[in-house]
Amino acid sequence: MRGILTLMALILSSAMASAQPAPQTACDSLAGLWLLPRAEGMAQVYAIDDAPAAIAACDAARAQYPSEPAFALLLARALMAADPMDTRAVALVTGAQAELPVLGAAQLAAYYENGLAGLPASERIARDFYARACEGWPAPNARPGCAGLARMMIEGRGGPADESGGFEMLQSLCSEGWAMACTDLAQQQELRGEASDRQVTALLARACDGGDLFGCSVLGFRYETETGAPYDIARARALYERACDGGEMLGCGNLGEVYRSGLGVAPDIARAVELFGRACTGNDAYACVTLGNILANGRGVPADVPRAIAAFDQACLLGDPEACDQADILR
Repeated sequence: MRGILTLMALILSSAMASAQPAPQTACDSLAGLWLLPRAEGMAQVYAIDDAPAAIAACDAARAQYPSEPAFALLLARALMAADPMDTRAVALVTGAQAELPVLGAAQLAAYYENGLAGLPASERIARDFYARACEGWPAPNARPGCAGLARMMIEGRGGPADESGGFEMLQSLCSEGWAMACTDLAQQQELRGEASDRQVTALLARACDGGDLFGCSVLGFRYETETGAPYDIARARALYERACDGGEMLGCGNLGEVYRSGLGVAPDIARAVELFGRACTGNDAYACVTLGNILANGRGVPADVPRAIAAFDQACLLGDPEACDQADILR
């Protein structure tokens, strides 16, 4: 699952800029949207590394430029990075909807789809909001909402299934250059056996080249496992590094495994622990479990049972029942 920070980034657009946008601020530098800057040439970040600083910066930007509604949406993104259940995000997005109706609808759709910001999970409401957000297509700011709607159509969530319509929409979005739609299309086609391994890999390469770091992580794994691509652990590692450096947690976890297992490099458990720790903080359950096992047993690093328990507890919260048992055993 894509990290929450990435999800929030996907639902906004450079069209947030007003006719005379405010100049670049610290809010943009800390919470600006990956591939979707507030205005052309402004800062963008894939994931928010310092949520408190981003919140403070976006609060300040709102106070300094009260006529710029985009800062409300960026502040909502920063709040969600600190606490995915922060109810203040809903009020911010709702308040910005008068001037940014398509973008506000897309953000609310994401909240309802995942049960975030204190809202109940509701696929029906989420699909309705995605449909509203997609009404402006082919305008660029409608693409994130359309991608969300297409996924729900294909999977029959929140309403009747429409696989052909959903696939057609994702294909169009991918062709237009919306990199995240290329990743969605690759995964949906793979799940349904509607594309060869090589075709899926080609779509993921297009997504990665277009800037979807999650697509880079998945593509790297295909080079590591020789799935629709020749075995090339050096290329896999480079893709993981690119993704992880940008804050994509699956990439960090995969890179941690490279160093833990010594895949094309000398084993480096300390580096692996660092990477698994980062990925675990970003809610990668596999990374949490692996980190817990390393620390509980002192495999290549000094044992740290309290930290191991914390890692297993995190994996437990993420839905891994065996991690719950491991945490209990260590207590």
